[in-house]
This record gives sequence, structure tokens and C-alpha cells, in this order.
Amino acid sequence: MNSISRRTFLETATVAALLVSLEPLIARPSSQRTLLIIELAGGNDTLNTFIPYRDRSYWQLRPTLGIKDGIPVSDQVAFHPALKDWKPLFDQGKMAIIQNVGYPNFSLSHFRAKDIWQSATPQGSPDSGWLGRYLESTQARAMDAIFLGDEYPLALMGKRDRYLQLSPRLGMQTSGKLGQALQAVYGTPQGNPLAEKVRRSVLENQRAIANLTQDLKGKINLSSYPKNRTGQQMALVRRMIAARPDVIYLAIGGWDTHANQPRRHQALLEQLSTSISALYRDLQAQGLDRQVLTLVQTEFGRRPAENGSSGT
Repeated sequence: MNSISRRTFLETATVAALLVSLEPLIARPSSQRTLLIIELAGGNDTLNTFIPYRDRSYWQLRPTLGIKDGIPVSDQVAFHPALKDWKPLFDQGKMAIIQNVGYPNFSLSHFRAKDIWQSATPQGSPDSGWLGRYLESTQARAMDAIFLGDEYPLALMGKRDRYLQLSPRLGMQTSGKLGQALQAVYGTPQGNPLAEKVRRSVLENQRAIANLTQDLKGKINLSSYPKNRTGQQMALVRRMIAARPDVIYLAIGGWDTHANQPRRHQALLEQLSTSISALYRDLQAQGLDRQVLTLVQTEFGRRPAENGSSGT
């Protein structure tokens, strides 16, 4: 256990122990369509993402944060310059922007806003998500969704959770020191039936991920993805698309820009746009672009007026 971190081992072992085998996922038909949801956790500043550059109020409320070199996509709206890779997609009708979406008595709490959007239930304390309820209404399969992140999203929760969780820090690692550590703990048969079931599940998952990784060699050009964090997460998403789940849910943090927003927001948007564009080009080259629908969402935007800390 000295050769890998305790956090890394527990992260992998705990996730694997809770899951059924990936093999039924890998056997999905090639026509299977996938919904990819990317959550911008923290509240993306949509006003500086899709800029209302002809609105006088925008410039009055943001005398220093207003984006002056946006990329016009209509006579009213411009993209942030970091989104230049999205302009061709928008022009080709491959991308749409849905603005001014909300609900009554809008919550300023990140946690409450997430609960409302992910559950589609504006009242009470929901215990299931809109995707979880949808998946329960479909024919039961071994696994219907894959979540890449650290905290279980309410959106996928239901009476019977039907999703696989992977840590974006670990991705599809199954060999080397991590694989040796898993074998050391789970390699010996257990007398207890429950412990034996968990042991078999862990090893089946390890083999299934290894087989999927081997199958993808030479078929997916992951070198075309940006080397930053979001780019590597999108490369992992691409691998997961090959397993043809119904839903892939990716959470990306860091969007709560209370201070020093210009540089931070620029970097976040650039990583997001280049990574999604790389994914689209990859899927298009393989003839899979019509089998994946990507939805980018955030729990809420920012206040229209800038604050005194160069943020919102």
C-alpha cells in the first residue's frame, strides 16, 4: 500500500465495490444514443459567456468586467472570445443557446438551486432526480449512466441507482500499482457470501475496464484532446461513450467567480470550448456525432453588477 496513495486506493476500491459488472454496458448496440450532461458547478457568469453587447445596461453594470472583444453571433449576442471554437458549430446549426431560463422565487443558494434543477422539483426536499426517474421508467439494464465526479448528483438518483461512478482523477486505471493493490485486497476468495459478491464485482469491473481500454486502442485518437484538466476529462468521456450508456454526467468545478474573474473565467471557458470541440470533431470523424447530445448547464448565473473584487 506504500506505492499508491491511500486516497487513490480507497477511491477506486470503494467505487468498484458498489458496482455491478461493466460487461453488459460494453455489449450495448452500436446504435445506442447518449446524453452527455456537463455541469458547470459554482454558477457560470452567463452574461460574460453570451454577451448582450447592444444592451446599454450591461455596460453600465459592468464598467470594468464588460467584454469588449466578443465574437458576434447575432445582432444582439456575442460569444466570449475564449469560445471561438464554438462559433463554427453555432454557424452550422450544431449548437443552440437557451437563455433566460428560471423558476419562481429564484434561490440564491448554490445547494438549493442545484437541488431544484437536478430534481425538476421546485418545492420540498426531493430525494430523486429527473434523470433517475427517467431511467427507472425505461427497461432495466445493468447500468444506464456514468457519472464522472466526486459527489453523487441528485439528478441521477432514484429508488434504485443505476449508474457507475468514476473519479476523473483516476479515469480508467486498472493496471500497474493500482491494479496490484486491488488484487492484493480482492484476489483471495472469501467465505462470507456478501464479501465474495463484492470481491467478484471488483475484479469483474477491473477486467471489464481493462478489456474496454484494450478494445479502444488505435480506435480513438486521444492525443487530439487538450492536455488541461477539462480536456483530459473529455478524453475520458470519449472512452465512456464507446460503452454506449444512456447518460454520461460530468461535473466541472471552479465557476464561482466572486473575485479576479477575468483571467479565471477566460481560462475556464477556453478549456471548456476547446475540449467540447475536440470531442465533437472526434465523434464526427467516427460518424458518431448524431448519437451524442451534449447539454451544458449551471445552477445559476451571476449578478448583473460587478463587485469590488473584480468579480460577480
